[in-house]
Amino acid sequence: MFFGLDERERAWRDEVRSFIDSITDDQREQFGQEMRELGVERHSPTFFRMLCERGWVGLQFPEPWGLGAPDTERFILHEELAAAGLGLLYGVEISEAIGWMLVRNGPASLAGEHLPNIIDGTWSYAGGYSEPEAGSDLLNISTRARREGDTWVIDGAKMWTSAAHLADFIFAVVRTDPASQRHHGLSIILIPTDAPGVEIRPVPVLGGWRVNACFFDGVQVPVSSTVGEPGQGWKVLSEALNTERAMSFGGRESRLLLGRIVDRFEAEGRSWSEVDRQRLFELTTELEVERLLVMRAAAMSARGEVADAEASMGKIVGSETAQRVAEWAVDVLGGATVFGDSDVLGPVGSVAHDDPLGAEVEEFLRASTVLTVIGGTSEVQRNVIASRRLGLPRS
Repeated sequence: MFFGLDERERAWRDEVRSFIDSITDDQREQFGQEMRELGVERHSPTFFRMLCERGWVGLQFPEPWGLGAPDTERFILHEELAAAGLGLLYGVEISEAIGWMLVRNGPASLAGEHLPNIIDGTWSYAGGYSEPEAGSDLLNISTRARREGDTWVIDGAKMWTSAAHLADFIFAVVRTDPASQRHHGLSIILIPTDAPGVEIRPVPVLGGWRVNACFFDGVQVPVSSTVGEPGQGWKVLSEALNTERAMSFGGRESRLLLGRIVDRFEAEGRSWSEVDRQRLFELTTELEVERLLVMRAAAMSARGEVADAEASMGKIVGSETAQRVAEWAVDVLGGATVFGDSDVLGPVGSVAHDDPLGAEVEEFLRASTVLTVIGGTSEVQRNVIASRRLGLPRS
């Protein structure tokens, strides 16, 4: 494939860059303050609204909801924002995930109700996939919904539901056929977070933000809140996971971090050791591979092709390289720069020093630890590649 940009894509990139240039330092500080106060990773409600006002949330949704833009333009948007230190995740990625589920699977009445509110940012969402006793086994689902007439009655729990405390709805994968196992008999149901019987508890994580444990005790929602057909939840979820894995898992942030480290060395007139120079070249090469893999998955999606294995390739390379970048950054900057002068680390986020780059590296070191787990572990991704591209049996 051709990895360059065509005329339309270059014009789109220029439009995104013009928007980025219009953002002031005071606004950037506001975005960061909102993230800290809300305890979320890379989500500022103010910044999210700015994107919604431009129609850039769900821009690839078909008309009349979105702009009908190809996935390559979504890739450009996210890459340019991340390169400018304006990375985004929960507000945009999660909203677009449920939006795509509705676009592809309906029903039309539910899509017509939610898609306009997704695109203008009126409603926010969280994904309810993993469960407290399931570990990384996504299909070990015990949350159940029994049907009583036109109502689902839901009992169970979800874990690692990022930003659920900010969401209006949780799109949860639940077992609606009590006799089913694994990927059979599952459904995706939209659960209002203010429904009676919903409880959301904070769970702090090493990255410095909060995720949530969500509990459902006899929660009642209409059967019409089912995304797609009842019992076909795994089909719906698989498509959503492919979309999620096709985004950059740490690659964009890693490229930005390496650029800042190089700028620091040049500004201070510091020279590189031969070992560090070689490692910098290796990491830069790996990150360019990640970028091209993610771009390839976007181009395939734009052509209507299934990019499941390609998305998994990008996910592996991005998440594992990000962890290596974080570790190398600590080594090359030095522990005193990254962790401050104390020999003993305090609570997460309590490192006190005056070096913004050191603080960023310290935060990225913590945040990157989870990248090989969220969105499906690296082992799961390798199974996807082996079975769906190489024709090998699943392990």
